[in-house]
Amino acid sequence: MLINVVVSVLSLVFVLAVLILVHEGGHFLAARWVGAPVSVFSIGFGKRLWGFKRGQTDYRVSAIPLGGYVRIHGLGPDESDLVSEDHVAEELLPRWKRTIVLLFGPLANVLGAVVFVSLAFMLGAAVVRWEKLPPRVGTVEAGSPAAAAGLAPGDLIVALNGEAVASWHQVALAATSVSSRPATIRVRRDGGEKDLVLQPSGTVATGILEAGIVPDLPTEIHRVVAGGAAERAGLVAGDVVRSIAGERLASQQDFLKALAASAGKEIELTVERGGELVTVRATPEDRAGRGVLGVEVGPPRAFVKVSPWRAPVEAVRECASMTRDTFVIIGRMITGRASIKQMSGPIDIARFSGEAARSGAVPLIWLLGVISLQLAIFNLLPIPVLDGGHLAVIAVESTIRRDLSWKVKERIMNVGFWLIIALVVVVLFNDVIKVLPQGILKLLPGH
Repeated sequence: MLINVVVSVLSLVFVLAVLILVHEGGHFLAARWVGAPVSVFSIGFGKRLWGFKRGQTDYRVSAIPLGGYVRIHGLGPDESDLVSEDHVAEELLPRWKRTIVLLFGPLANVLGAVVFVSLAFMLGAAVVRWEKLPPRVGTVEAGSPAAAAGLAPGDLIVALNGEAVASWHQVALAATSVSSRPATIRVRRDGGEKDLVLQPSGTVATGILEAGIVPDLPTEIHRVVAGGAAERAGLVAGDVVRSIAGERLASQQDFLKALAASAGKEIELTVERGGELVTVRATPEDRAGRGVLGVEVGPPRAFVKVSPWRAPVEAVRECASMTRDTFVIIGRMITGRASIKQMSGPIDIARFSGEAARSGAVPLIWLLGVISLQLAIFNLLPIPVLDGGHLAVIAVESTIRRDLSWKVKERIMNVGFWLIIALVVVVLFNDVIKVLPQGILKLLPGH
């Protein structure tokens, strides 16, 4: 447990350091290009811990690692003024130069996302493709909101709150507008369609997908534990388990239940391997009355490895898809159709980073690409302090054909700063709520 926490923290620091370097590096290079003086390039905020000076720029690592900044003179007041006591009003750069400098931070993150995802494709990325499959229900958890709503195995979800869906990916997007509110799910069953009302009952994030609905998906063996029952039986990574003892598996839960009930008993598994069905006999080990086969399983994955000249094309397509999904969710948040609880903060990012790092270099590189793209989009939002906020001010100045005063800009920036602080507090609270129940349960008797 402690090792996992340490790995997650170190992974978070690594991910943030790389992405901050990319983002602030974009601002820095643009400033150099337009001839703007740069006095500080900082990874982190607050007190200077370490660094060196080259030319007129102090390159430093600061105490608070949740961000970074480049002090570019002539942009006007920015986040560096909030942590510096020696800032004074100064002559501003022309608006076109300020626009270039501000845009190059997010653009560097977009380029970074394409580079990271391209690298992952070149090295070989295991991409989950089940989201594109039809949204057919495999299992409904007993006692769950889905069970209470009347959903049943085999149901095909065709609409959610009036929004037509044809894949699990579309269900996940539509579910962002559900959160903890009741949802109307239209399902196709026995040739007819029926509307059911789902009460998510405290679920967050993807709502409906956490309400007891398990997709009807094959179970793929992702890893075989050395020396385990699966290895002895001849099972290999990539095998897709179709049935156990002749019983079709509708979900990963069915697979785990069948194993749990087969401790020490020989079972017959039918697996798909290389497009052919293969029968394998295995005897799960008895671990405290539960059968353990010695495998890691999950939804089917496609191993994608492409040439260096093809990888950027695939990466651009992937990033474009992620961008569309992000703007759909942002739009729903702005209109109140989606909850802010879906946003992830440092705790969530640390968890994702730790999981990616433990899975290998490629998942971590892929995560860098995903977060780099999200960072670019977030920074372009018209919120003061963010690049998008500064660009919005420049747009106003261009409209009125004069620059706002330094004092007015400082006030705008301070409002934005406290908005960001409030957002960080809310997101951190949501992060804690997501992980706290599991920790509390482990302390209770019988857990």
